[in-house]
Amino acid sequence: MARRVKAGGTTHLAIALTGLALLAFGVPAAQGARSEFYGITQGQGLNGQDILGMGLAKVRMDRFPLQWNLLEPHNNTFQWTKTDTLIGSLAFNGIRAAPFVWGSPPWAGTGGLQRPPATTAARTAWQTFLKAAVARYGPGGTYWSTVYRQRFGSGATPLPIQSWQIWNEPNLKYSYPGTTYKVKAEKYGQLVQISHTAIKAKDPKAQIVLAGITTQKDPDAFNFLSSLYAVRGIKDDFDAAAQHPYASTLTKIRTAIQHFRSVMASHGDKATPLWITEFAWGSGPPDSAGINKGLSGQASALTNSYNMLLANRTAWNLQRVFWFLWRDPAPGSGSADGCSFCGTAGLLTYDRTQKPAMSAFKAFTTDSTAPQATITAGPAQGSSTSDPTPTFSFNSSQAGSTFQCHFDAKPFAPCASPYTAQPLIKGMHTFNVKAIDAAGNESTVQSRSFKVV
Repeated sequence: MARRVKAGGTTHLAIALTGLALLAFGVPAAQGARSEFYGITQGQGLNGQDILGMGLAKVRMDRFPLQWNLLEPHNNTFQWTKTDTLIGSLAFNGIRAAPFVWGSPPWAGTGGLQRPPATTAARTAWQTFLKAAVARYGPGGTYWSTVYRQRFGSGATPLPIQSWQIWNEPNLKYSYPGTTYKVKAEKYGQLVQISHTAIKAKDPKAQIVLAGITTQKDPDAFNFLSSLYAVRGIKDDFDAAAQHPYASTLTKIRTAIQHFRSVMASHGDKATPLWITEFAWGSGPPDSAGINKGLSGQASALTNSYNMLLANRTAWNLQRVFWFLWRDPAPGSGSADGCSFCGTAGLLTYDRTQKPAMSAFKAFTTDSTAPQATITAGPAQGSSTSDPTPTFSFNSSQAGSTFQCHFDAKPFAPCASPYTAQPLIKGMHTFNVKAIDAAGNESTVQSRSFKVV
C-alpha cells in the first residue's frame, strides 16, 4: 500500500550478508518447472538472512519498490549499488525481482513529493531512468554479465527482470491529489504509455504490469479502472492488470476480484491476466477494521484465501499472487504504523520468530505432490475421426494447475481446456497434455493416439 513507502525516501533494502556468505549458504533454484505464482511483497527491511529464508521457502518472486528518487538522486547520476546487492542476492537464491517503479526525485519538479512526473522534462527523465534500469537488470543486462558474475561467481544463474510494474496504487489521493477519478485515470494512463515506450525500447518482451489498484478504501476504485480503459490505446500498453484486494473477509476479497475482472471483461480485456500484487491478513489482535485476525486467525485466513484463489485461478486468469509481508517491520516504525495491519502482516515477527502463518504459507509454496492430469473428452484411444481439428478436454487433480499440450513431435506449449488442434493431415496422431500446479510440480504426460481419416 502506498502509504507505507512514500515517506522521505527511507525505503532502503539493506542486505546484511555479503556475497561470499550467500555463496556459502544460498539455495539452488527449484527443480522441475519453475513456477513464479507465489511471491512476496516486501518494501523494506529485507536482508540476506531474510532472502535465504525466502529461497528455502521456495518463494520465487519478490516485489519491491525500485525508487527513482534513490537510484537517481541527481539528474543523470545513478546509484545502483544497493539495488545490485538486493537483486543479485535474490537471484542467487532462486528469486526473481519483480519491481514496481516509483518515486520522483526532488529535481524532477514534484517538490520532493513521491508523485508521478508531470512536466515534459520530468517525464523524459523518467523514461531515461526506466531505460537505464532495463538495460542494467533486464535480459542481457550489463549487471548480469559483470557485477553479478564478479560477486556471486561465474556459475551463478542470472534471473533478469522480466516484468515492470508502473507505480503503486495510483487511485489513492497521494498520487494525484485534488482531482477526480477520471482525471487521475487519464494521467496515470499517460504514465503507463510513456513507461511502455521506454521499457519496450530496451526489452521488447518485457511484461508491463499496471499498478496495483487498491479496492479497500477507495469507493471509486472500479470507476478509476473503467476510466483507465477510456485512455486511447491503453490496452496495447500493458500486459497484466494488478489489484490489492485487502478486505476484512474472504467473501469481500472474492467480491472485489470478481468486480475487478468484470470491469476488465466489460472493456473487452478478459484475456489479460491479473496479478494480486498485495494482499494480507495481520496477526495483531482482532480490531474493527477486520484485517487483523490474531496469530492463529492469520494462518487460517491465509490458508482459506490461497485455496480460494487457486480454485478461481483459471476463471480469474490469475498469474501472480504476492503476500504482504515476509517479515514484520520494526515496531513503531513508519512502515509498521502505515496502516492498521502493516505492523503484523508478516509471516515472521520482526525478530524472525515464525508465526503459524509461515507454516500455512509453506504448505503451498513447498508442496511436492505432483498433480494428476486426466483427458476427459476427445477422440478415444485408438479411434478414428473424420475431424481434422479434434477438440480435447482435460483437467487436473489440483486446483490452480496450468497445462501444456502438444500434438505428435511438436514441443509442449501452454494450453487450456478445451483445446482444439490446428488442421491435422490424414493419418495417426497423438495428443499429449501435462498439468503443472502452482508450486511447479508436473504431472506425468497423458496421451491419446487416434487416426484422422
